[in-house]
Amino acid sequence: MFIRHDGKIGDFIVSSFVYREIKKQYPHIHIGVVVAPETQYLFKSDSNIDSLYVTRKRALFAFWQIGRKIAKEHYDIVIDLTEFLRNRDLVLIRSVKAAINIGYQQNHLKLFNYNIAANNEHITLDYEKALFMLGFEPMQRCCSFPNIPHNKELAIFCQQNLTCDYIAINFFGAANHKKFTSIKQIEWLSRLKAVYPKKKILVLTFPKVTQELKSSLPAGQYIIYENTNTIFDTIELIRNASLVISPDTSIVHIASAFNKPIIAFYMTSDPTNPYCKWLPMNNQNTSIYYYQHNINEIDIKSIKLN
Repeated sequence: MFIRHDGKIGDFIVSSFVYREIKKQYPHIHIGVVVAPETQYLFKSDSNIDSLYVTRKRALFAFWQIGRKIAKEHYDIVIDLTEFLRNRDLVLIRSVKAAINIGYQQNHLKLFNYNIAANNEHITLDYEKALFMLGFEPMQRCCSFPNIPHNKELAIFCQQNLTCDYIAINFFGAANHKKFTSIKQIEWLSRLKAVYPKKKILVLTFPKVTQELKSSLPAGQYIIYENTNTIFDTIELIRNASLVISPDTSIVHIASAFNKPIIAFYMTSDPTNPYCKWLPMNNQNTSIYYYQHNINEIDIKSIKLN
């Protein structure tokens, strides 16, 4: 049983290899995952996962209830590598009553009988360590994409607009400090057009910001798939890009899984010693620029593009 109810798409992508690698080595093992409502569609698409348990409410009693339900399935092992656990998380894990509980930096809690020490290594290494504790052999830590449903409309859009060389750029992250302002967005388009006059610029979007982008960005300088609804659409849009530009968000991890050249932006108070757990894995093709408080601190003219 994996506890993955954080609701973050990037976390799903980065940790997706564990289900595949478990089934490779022990096909008979039953894998269950506790998920959030907003990401359950991703986990449903992974054929290596056998059971899903959705946290409909974020309250302690609701977590106790779902833990009691899971306990009836008699899971032997629970893995939760969350750094900061809430009381509801502890209640959930305790309610499952597994013989083995593996946590991250939780050696002060008797609930966990296996523990991964705090470190500044990539999160995939923590998952690998957890499986090593259980006797697994070395594994491939590359991300797995789910079975992406076919979108005929998107396929036509890609055939009409993305058969030539193009750059995919994303202006938004989950937190306010990760969002480029409208002025910075226009500055990005101008710089990319100046440096890459023959390349198309694909602006990535999602339902909440599509109209905002269309109203603020200069027409004729970019293309956009207005009907982007899920991360599956974004995966297909990034698939053939020659360069992906984005704040720290799931798009960075998608591009990393495709081994794309990436320009990414991360917040840190110490660029000489950044937090490494969620950096893209293909470091050789990645340029990372750090900011201290807000992504708009970055001087776009200082970004090396070619």
